[in-house]
Amino acid sequence: MSAPPIRLAGGFIRGAGQERLLALALAAIVGVMVLVPLAAVVFGAVGDEDGFSLMALADVLASGRVIGNTLLVGLGTTVLATGLGGVLAVILVRTDTPWRGGLEQLVLLPLYITPLLTAVAWSWLGSPRGGLLNLLAQSVLGPVGSIVNLHSAGGVITVAALAYAPLPFLLVAGALRAMDPSLEESARIHGASIGAAFRRVTLPLALPALLGSALLVFVQSLGLFSVPAVLGMPAGFYVAATEIYRLLNSYPPRVTQAAGWGLLLLVVTAVLVALQAAILRRRSFVTITGKAFRPRLVHVGGWRPVLLGVVLLYLLAAVVLPVATLCWAALVNFITVDPKLMSFDLRHFSYVLFTYPKTLLATRNSLMLGLLTATVICTLGLAMAWVIVRSRGAAARFLDQVGMMPLAIPPIVLALGLLWSYVGLTWLPLYGTIGILLLAYVTHYLPFGLRALSSAIRQLHPELEDAARVAGAGLFGTLRRIVLPLTRPTLVATWTLLFILSLQEISSSILLYTAPSTVLSVAVFDLWEAGNVNALAALSVMQLFATFAALVVVARLRQKAVAA
Repeated sequence: MSAPPIRLAGGFIRGAGQERLLALALAAIVGVMVLVPLAAVVFGAVGDEDGFSLMALADVLASGRVIGNTLLVGLGTTVLATGLGGVLAVILVRTDTPWRGGLEQLVLLPLYITPLLTAVAWSWLGSPRGGLLNLLAQSVLGPVGSIVNLHSAGGVITVAALAYAPLPFLLVAGALRAMDPSLEESARIHGASIGAAFRRVTLPLALPALLGSALLVFVQSLGLFSVPAVLGMPAGFYVAATEIYRLLNSYPPRVTQAAGWGLLLLVVTAVLVALQAAILRRRSFVTITGKAFRPRLVHVGGWRPVLLGVVLLYLLAAVVLPVATLCWAALVNFITVDPKLMSFDLRHFSYVLFTYPKTLLATRNSLMLGLLTATVICTLGLAMAWVIVRSRGAAARFLDQVGMMPLAIPPIVLALGLLWSYVGLTWLPLYGTIGILLLAYVTHYLPFGLRALSSAIRQLHPELEDAARVAGAGLFGTLRRIVLPLTRPTLVATWTLLFILSLQEISSSILLYTAPSTVLSVAVFDLWEAGNVNALAALSVMQLFATFAALVVVARLRQKAVAA
């Protein structure tokens, strides 16, 4: 009876050694992915041929107008998107608004429509001179001038908030579902009104989700390129991301000044992350205990149509109008609001399919990058999540902290660091290939996969893995036979989201692409700069069709995976 324990103990010792090797290997990979480009941005901003220099930062700080524009867009987008997403979450999670289940799914649709396409569509709708809304108003009301002008700071903020509102909606909705309604009922019993109970109980307990979503939106909007490029640059409104793009596309490229802007964005986001952590450490937000509960809906009575109208109005502005405008522009011969001059055909689709030289190359590159990005992140993220959840060593803590850092790094800053790190690196010729885009995508989207898969791993009891190890399975055998099958539904959902996000990415692509590595988002932006409106719309509609087709296909695969 003594032999089996000795064999099993040896097996566990070998398993522990494998775990340490896996953790160290993952730490080395993630360190190179995340820390090297960050160090490159810092070095590029403060170093030159003579050593240490702050000239680049001085030039950046002297650009007060661009800094002000960047903060205005960041703060405005954060307030509007977080407020809008929070209101939508309260309406659809805590009230008896009609059609809540279907509307929750529809509210998430802007996640699958790239902000570039939303900005292009609203540019056609809200341009001060030739915008369709202004032309329509003039045809009905006469010469009334421009009633809508989205080529402005307000337009950039509004369209960016429409695109980012689903992010706070997801986080706040999750917090509201996990909240014990008896806490609100206790406030009501003590005489508080519904509004007072919400303000004093619900809102403070949802503070982590609100702060987390606000930080996420702020970081994303600080480094946002597509919306300010489409709606801001034509009006002379520049932010940090478009300024970086302008500096790198000037002749000669002003890389040091661009790195200075990148360092400034890094410092701002680091301060915000530290501030958020300090705020959350001072309070307790525990709402789930051992006592079972079921969230209760608030009956809003006559307000139901009003709340339903708020949700439908958001869907109209964020989904229906942009998609309908793109489809209309792709089919009409030229942009006009006069029905007598309108004629529809498929010539623009024919052009982008058979004549436009970048379509086939960009489609192939985008699909390849989407497949590789989603697969690499799911593989890497699952291994990282297992180490983080099951281990307690320094490598696990390093993976947890550094693996989530890209969430607080604007993608254009990450791309700038990769550009500085790998351009001219002859022994590792990544620049100019799809490889550097893949590295940028995997690094930027890694936190999404890591957080989702960490939650899935935490739901698995360690006894399942221990049983496999007792039966003689090694570490990788346990991961393959136990962890992988049990986390398959989460893997499929995560893979789908990452694939779609990769198809949409432009903020880092616009800095890292070359002619052979053009992707769909860059091809769309090139058509925008060239003024080829109808071809742009046709290519955008094709991109949307591919995105939604992928959603349908993967949703069916996910159902089969769950059923299995």
